[in-house]
Amino acid sequence: MVACALALAGCATTKAPEPDVGVEPTREFEVRGDRAWLGGHEVDLWGIRCGNALYSPNVTERHVRALDTLQRHGINAIAVYVQGSHGGWPDPEAGLNGFERDGRLKKDVAGRLEWLVREADARGMVVLVGILSPRKDQVLEGEEAVRRAITETAAFLQRRGLRNVMVDIAHEFDHTERMDQPILREPGGEAKKERLVAWFHDASRGIEVGVCPYEKSVTTDSFPGMDLRIIQKSMAIPEQGFVVNVESQKQDAYENDGFFSEAHVDYVVADCERYLAAPNAVLFFHAAFIQGIGNFSGTAPHPEMGGWGTSPSDRGVRFYYEWVRRNVGRWEFPRHVKEVR
Repeated sequence: MVACALALAGCATTKAPEPDVGVEPTREFEVRGDRAWLGGHEVDLWGIRCGNALYSPNVTERHVRALDTLQRHGINAIAVYVQGSHGGWPDPEAGLNGFERDGRLKKDVAGRLEWLVREADARGMVVLVGILSPRKDQVLEGEEAVRRAITETAAFLQRRGLRNVMVDIAHEFDHTERMDQPILREPGGEAKKERLVAWFHDASRGIEVGVCPYEKSVTTDSFPGMDLRIIQKSMAIPEQGFVVNVESQKQDAYENDGFFSEAHVDYVVADCERYLAAPNAVLFFHAAFIQGIGNFSGTAPHPEMGGWGTSPSDRGVRFYYEWVRRNVGRWEFPRHVKEVR
């Protein structure tokens, strides 16, 4: 693991800190117009959602070890969350909370995040870093703690030179059942999201951010100050802006993760084809097999592709990996390379 000189004290400042002495910055992710750029090259991103990749040291290590397989199959972006996502079965709340109640970023979680981000950079990959989750926002002690969680994360990325990242500040803003903090709910969502982004930008320089709306909410996917137009699940792909779907519509179940019917696979393939035809958009494939903790399989979360998903003895998401390699190509920064058959 990268030995991080984590100088987190004082991250609640609203002034972007200087990088730590001696830190080696990663390649820089940018949005130019409505296209993704990494290290000065335009890139085409294909991702998987690994919402609980920071859950523990061994889980993060599994994700690091899986990066080479992702790369060989053309998958060059992963999405991870500091406040963990849906924990799957049997405990939906099993995900990690990477913050103290006052919003301080936990040092061990920050260390795992840097490790994963730098290992991704070594392979020319991008990491979407999610900060707040509707599963965990309630543990923060009010708006000031929310602000501190955002600014500490921003300052940490800034200090450690972690530039191959983009950020989802609050996943499922205005989730009608589970988002508890008033600053993360309607009404007044446009102004609130603008404030969230301003807090982040005050503590960092040049990192692209957005806020993911809850699909079933009236809240919008665009607002003043956003760098990323974040959507989720089956939302339509906007024609304008750089669009990031941080969570495709899951087709397997936490209670039977990694098993897909033919109709499920057809849905995933059709979704992939929508994004293949949209050069201004990136899709993070979401599956219970990848994200859940434990699940029916007992071995999740799985950064590994596993089997083809055809039966309980063949659990996996290999069909997605192979679709990307076949239709987009393996990833060799800064481009995908299709195999000649």
